[in-house]
Amino acid sequence: MPEVAELPMSTPIWQVADYGFESAETYADVINERREGQVYGRYGNPTLEALAKVMASLEKAESAWVFSSGMGAIHATLMHFASSGSRVVVAPAIYGGTYGLLTQGFPRAGIDVDFVDLADEAALERALERPAACVLVETIANPTFRVSDIERVARLCKAQGVPLVVDNTVASPVLVNPLDLGATIVLHSTSKYIGGHHDLMGGVVCGASELLDGIRHLAIRYGTTASAFESWLALRGVATLGLRMQRQSENALAIARELEAGGAEVSYPFLESHPDNTLAVTMLRWGGGMIAVDLGSQNAAWRFMNACRIARVGSSFGGVRSELTHPATTSHRQFDQADREAAGIGDGLVRISVGIEDLEDLLEDFKQAMEEV
Repeated sequence: MPEVAELPMSTPIWQVADYGFESAETYADVINERREGQVYGRYGNPTLEALAKVMASLEKAESAWVFSSGMGAIHATLMHFASSGSRVVVAPAIYGGTYGLLTQGFPRAGIDVDFVDLADEAALERALERPAACVLVETIANPTFRVSDIERVARLCKAQGVPLVVDNTVASPVLVNPLDLGATIVLHSTSKYIGGHHDLMGGVVCGASELLDGIRHLAIRYGTTASAFESWLALRGVATLGLRMQRQSENALAIARELEAGGAEVSYPFLESHPDNTLAVTMLRWGGGMIAVDLGSQNAAWRFMNACRIARVGSSFGGVRSELTHPATTSHRQFDQADREAAGIGDGLVRISVGIEDLEDLLEDFKQAMEEV
């Protein structure tokens, strides 16, 4: 092959769904994975595979696969381990969409779900005395932002031979790599910090090649493989991930301190008042870009959100613009009252996703909004 004098600075978008073959034999070999090659968009494409390699590298994993959404990634991963008659152990404070899947979808598949406070070592040990297909936990829980001791949970899971699945979306691989701490699988919604620009839907699962092979085949069967364009957007986002996470973490810490100094009840891992602060500063590189502030009532929460001028009310997090969510009525509306209270999601809780805007502008915005409540 002749030398190439120039290479693209950006991974190209292979906007191709269908491929032609030189013979029927070649097609059969490729689709049956007897030889490498592209066959059909649902089975992957070069842009998707480039993102998978980057994410595997970021999470220090052997392999990765990219999905059309974070929920697609969670569904395929859990279904790889669980089946009818099995049981999944889950931390109580999780994303509302995950809760909906576990409480509404899994029972129809004959899968039991146990919500267990994984911070309670004795409770987790009791939960693992019975057979479990896997344990699911978020590194930093959405939306309470409690920090999970991944290393301790992984040790207890390993003692019972139970896989540990970690949703690392809120932390991102910049703050921590759960596989290094003993997790079996780590996954992300790439719509959040990985993409970082409010403009894509996607998910990714990282882990050992043997496990990822099975999860990838589920993605093919479910039709949840990511598109080339969404994969390209995520690759673009990864290029600035470290820069964004540092700026968002610095902004978030300053804002959390200011809100707390003003008398608000604030949850942010790098605040000394946070119950998991010692663990957080040991396990995490920075504190992340997410803050929870409890204003006591839904009315106060909504008044605060509506008064903000820079931070906008929205449905997601992790982007370059600051975003506000009222979990009890939106992102975590699927929770029944008892489970929501057990997870610590009160009616007055506001989830703040801090962006990369000028810090002084953000501080002024939140200060004037707090004056409304």
